[in-house]
Amino acid sequence: MDLDFNNMIPELHYYIHRKCTSNWKIEGAVTPFIDITYITAGKAKYIIGEQEYLVKKGDLLCIPKNSYRAAVTVPGNLMECYTTNFFLRNQQGEDISLPLPLISHIGTVSPLISRFHEIHNVWLQQDFGYMLRVRAILCLILYQVLSLLLNENHLNQADPRIKNSVQYLSTHYAEPLTIDMLADQFGLHPVYFGNLFHNAMNVTFRQYLTSLRLNSAENLLKCGEYSVGDVAVMCGFSDIFYFSRLFKEMKGISPSKLLPKELKKSR
Repeated sequence: MDLDFNNMIPELHYYIHRKCTSNWKIEGAVTPFIDITYITAGKAKYIIGEQEYLVKKGDLLCIPKNSYRAAVTVPGNLMECYTTNFFLRNQQGEDISLPLPLISHIGTVSPLISRFHEIHNVWLQQDFGYMLRVRAILCLILYQVLSLLLNENHLNQADPRIKNSVQYLSTHYAEPLTIDMLADQFGLHPVYFGNLFHNAMNVTFRQYLTSLRLNSAENLLKCGEYSVGDVAVMCGFSDIFYFSRLFKEMKGISPSKLLPKELKKSR
């Protein structure tokens, strides 16, 4: 089964910010959950399946469900870590797994540590609706882990100029934007900025902008409040025929097909 990252529902079983003592250990057993452990200090020896691993600061453990797991800390270099044990299902209630390496060295990732701090505080306080908040934070943790390990664009998007560009486009996509205008905001030559954007996003500036406009158009058409012509203009297209042709080409369906029946009859 191919993993749909937009169809994942995590349920936290156990969380701990662990600061090991010299006699800390995990007794060997098969885990009925997924275990994600982020080591922020020290070292430990893990046995996963039949293999022994030495993990250290900056390592991220992703132990699949139904794995044999045992562990001891390393004397003189006690481990500190954040551990989340959780179940993962899709919207149909079926168990799913994560296609992640067993151990990845990701170093110190401040945003990820901040998320673990956040889940730690909510888990301890147990205020009104805390499990709902915990689930939301766990989703963010999973997103950051998956982005770190699977998103090829992650490191390139760390460029603040790309981040700012993407943020700007998300709110100004309906305006008559050009690559020259955006490049000028950062004092860059349009050709250089275009190459920078393409290297980070794997699409051209124009392709990315068009995708934003069409995605917005799809949402507006489905809401049933606007005609195809209205939506085209609202999303930055001055030519309704070009918009309709492009929409069908990219979305595989004519924009008019998304209109509710009542709105179709009234047009």
